[in-house]
Amino acid sequence: MNIRIRKMKKAFLLAVALAALGSFAAVPFKVGIAGYTFNKKSLDESLKIMQKIDCHYLCHKDFFVKYNATDTEIAAYLKKTFNAGVKTLATGPLYAKDEATLREQFEFAKKLGVNILVGVPYEVKKGAKDGWGPNRIESEAMLDIVEKLVKEYDMYYAIHNHGPDIPNLYPTAGSVMKRIKNRDKRIGVCLDVGHERRAGVDPVLFIKQNSDRIFDVHIKNIKIDPVKNLAMEGPRGELDIPAIFQALADVGYTGVCHIEYEKDFNDNAMGLAESFGYYRGVADCIKAKAVMKPAPENANTLSDAEKSDGWKLLWDGKTLEGWVGVKNKFKAPPSKGWVIKDGTLTMRPIKGISPEGNWFPLPPEDQKLGDGGDIVTVGKYKDFAFKFDFRLTKYANSGVKYFYDENQNKASCEEYQILENGHPDSTKGKDGNRKSASLYDIFPANADEILKAPGEWNSGMIVSKGSKVEHWLNGVKVLEYDRATKAFKDGVKASKYAAWGVSADGKTQDWGEITEGRILLQDHSDSTVSFCNLKIKEL
Repeated sequence: MNIRIRKMKKAFLLAVALAALGSFAAVPFKVGIAGYTFNKKSLDESLKIMQKIDCHYLCHKDFFVKYNATDTEIAAYLKKTFNAGVKTLATGPLYAKDEATLREQFEFAKKLGVNILVGVPYEVKKGAKDGWGPNRIESEAMLDIVEKLVKEYDMYYAIHNHGPDIPNLYPTAGSVMKRIKNRDKRIGVCLDVGHERRAGVDPVLFIKQNSDRIFDVHIKNIKIDPVKNLAMEGPRGELDIPAIFQALADVGYTGVCHIEYEKDFNDNAMGLAESFGYYRGVADCIKAKAVMKPAPENANTLSDAEKSDGWKLLWDGKTLEGWVGVKNKFKAPPSKGWVIKDGTLTMRPIKGISPEGNWFPLPPEDQKLGDGGDIVTVGKYKDFAFKFDFRLTKYANSGVKYFYDENQNKASCEEYQILENGHPDSTKGKDGNRKSASLYDIFPANADEILKAPGEWNSGMIVSKGSKVEHWLNGVKVLEYDRATKAFKDGVKASKYAAWGVSADGKTQDWGEITEGRILLQDHSDSTVSFCNLKIKEL
């Protein structure tokens, strides 16, 4: 076995190991291949390689099919890629120095069925001949045309940075942003991280500062040599790929990282396989960080329609007035653990939980800020509709309990479950009855497709009238049950609450049939969950 094969095998095994370690947190972006990688290959050869390495995303390059191609030629390209299991999500880079060419490129992208055109608008230095190199310069006039066309076609245009050797034609992603920051938001950047490294710029910093204008990413690794810049296989160069991928995940990038492998163009299958395995492995072990959305507009207020309909605020968005802590024996709100900021009410955890379900302590300085315990309403409610917005983090766990009575059923009661789908408890119970919006451990809501991703706000609602109860999630009724039925009693008997039907004086009592009680927000101690828009209407 030669050295190159051994290295490739080693990198492949590393990628597999990384993927196995991080399978719990797939990033929101995809890994594909930039068409320029195949500039010495036919389309058939390129697709064959992609099939062998199990890659399914391609940034089209115009040597596969020209941007002035006929509809028949475009249809043939689309058929071949479809049959190979490959999807084209962008095209380019395409170069244009006049409106006619640029419009032709937009038309081509439209026919290709992509919404991202990677391009380089330019003009030629006065008195110079056109051609690749320093004679091509940035052009405000061409950017004006780009802006007109993104509006006309409702398409995204991503300008590709090209490195320091062409200093007057977008040498860095920052130079792109300088030109476009005040233009239509559909004009953005195709971030080439290798060219950023060649220019001495940290791509991570650009990602963090300009996430909303990154429409495509060209991923490559290089080694800076005293004589020339050397293209390298994914795991062998100087770029910190894990840091780049983590930054993309942190800002919520949902596009494609297209591999631009610029080495051994005539015989690049093995190097490309090594690179793709590495990039895919790193991506699979990145833990995506959710971007926490702020409280909805006009949060913690009542509309005129709500007022006339009898709704009242249960939380003013500023204090814990109307709420008391269970740990404080219902005499006062907790002094820690619950943070009020920017119209949200957020619980602070004292421990974390792993994907395997193992708890681990947080640092002592963090523990001191948590452990506020559950909070409950001062008032008790019988027939009511209770609305609440909640925002989850990864592996978050909480709940809204109702008919809470500290003197009955060992203070156990019905719970509208709040749980991020990745939490290990989601696989326990029966038929998904521990997932969000379920009647915890009794009846499932089956609302996986309705629950929004971590960082997004969900709207929950509990409606209770007599013995009948409804659970709503994001405007959809996901569960309905009747506490007076045999089905409910059987559900309780099959749950963790089967032996809890005892009152404070020791008498046997049916669990879940209390007719009036407090509303409780759960501090599960291992999660960060936020609430706002707590509203109630007595029925």
